[in-house]
Amino acid sequence: MRKDEKKPGARSAGSKEGPVKEVRAPDYLAVVTQHLTQSLCDEVFAATRDQERQRKWTLCALVWFWIGLLQPRFASQTRAILEGQKGHPLFPLVNASPESFFMKIQAVRPVFFRNVFLSFTHAIQPELGSDYAADLGIDPEKFPEVYAADGSRLEKVGRLLKVTRTTTEAILPGSMEALYDLRRGTLRELWFDPDGFSSELSMFEQVLTALPQGALLLGDRYYPKPVIWRQIEERGLWMVSRYNKTVKKRKLETLARTRGTKINVDDWLVEMGGSAYGTEPVRLRWVHVWNGDFDLILITNVLDPKLLSPLQLLGLYRKRWTVERMYLAMKDVLELNHLYSCSSAAVGQQTYATAILYNAMRLAQSRLARVAGLAPDELSVEKLFPALIENLIKATYMEVGAERMFDQIRKLNPGLKWPGFVPDHPTLHLTVDHFRVEKRKGHRKKRRFCQGRKGQTSFGKIPGAKKFLRN
Repeated sequence: MRKDEKKPGARSAGSKEGPVKEVRAPDYLAVVTQHLTQSLCDEVFAATRDQERQRKWTLCALVWFWIGLLQPRFASQTRAILEGQKGHPLFPLVNASPESFFMKIQAVRPVFFRNVFLSFTHAIQPELGSDYAADLGIDPEKFPEVYAADGSRLEKVGRLLKVTRTTTEAILPGSMEALYDLRRGTLRELWFDPDGFSSELSMFEQVLTALPQGALLLGDRYYPKPVIWRQIEERGLWMVSRYNKTVKKRKLETLARTRGTKINVDDWLVEMGGSAYGTEPVRLRWVHVWNGDFDLILITNVLDPKLLSPLQLLGLYRKRWTVERMYLAMKDVLELNHLYSCSSAAVGQQTYATAILYNAMRLAQSRLARVAGLAPDELSVEKLFPALIENLIKATYMEVGAERMFDQIRKLNPGLKWPGFVPDHPTLHLTVDHFRVEKRKGHRKKRRFCQGRKGQTSFGKIPGAKKFLRN
């Protein structure tokens, strides 16, 4: 963010909270332009390719096309390609027909985009602070890295491919498994599987290798199984999750027992798994915390209550919802629910391009909050991200218009040099108070189960469609 991005506040009429802070909308795309270069894409392509060739639609051009497509929200890819050929500033200029693009996206495996996403995420790590972890309530020296893991299914698509016309069920075009970095507020790892019914446990094993030694992981009740606990232990990791009642436990020792008017706690040392599989049991902590408003059972391999007390475990687990908010932002705000293609390769490409854009915008959110003197999570992603996209498009068109105007001036004055143009207009400034999170009133309503959700399938269950299951 530039130093001149903060604008002095002005008291608004009838304001009771003092000056209204305004800041210049940060250019979130600048960090993508800085790191997602042609050389980076060429390195990824060379390391990933099997028999693929770049040709006119290079990997870099494809990535930037998807990133551009996610912002102006064109109704179709064909229109976006034609706009790019006219010189649209958000799309790469590729002298090729729309048909060649559609052939290309079906041939490029999602792993190319995944490796670009991982390279980009690694490149921006030095720029990511710990602004999102102000209220984790744990010692950062003991647990410097904290992540949340969760899986999600992509939105259903229509039966557009010939091979799917025999089924009457809606098709799930893929699944995702994410590692969300709670301290940096960004995605650390994302795994896309073209099988919409892929096991969440198998996908979790794909992202587990990305965790650095000593990291603390927050997981839902699906994860705490003996096989996962052993992998966590072998990698030198810590994990906190809800207890899965289908996994039997054996009590070894009572570490703490508290009964009070505000909260009740049972803290036990237990064993899980073991002889049934011919393996050694896993020693863990089983922590039951409850009162009149909630009842939660957690399990962890942090055996020393001095490192993580029951109340700290409770507070940490409640932060796991941030990974759910991440999925909501990607699907609803960045419109990953609006899939431009039904082929699994294109769906995977759009998924990883959305992840790149999400990380860039979360970095911009952190910088904006720092200028405004707020915690990043005090700003609503649902309100802020669309405003950032709108302002970027306006600033881009202002800059293009200024360049064209100067070209005309230069024709009348040969030798005149372009001085450069930084768009600065009142419409590009954001009133921070307009983007604050609104506290929920009352308890969250539970989602009712709908029988229609059962009427869905995946490419892996349709005869002849397994050819689309390529990572």
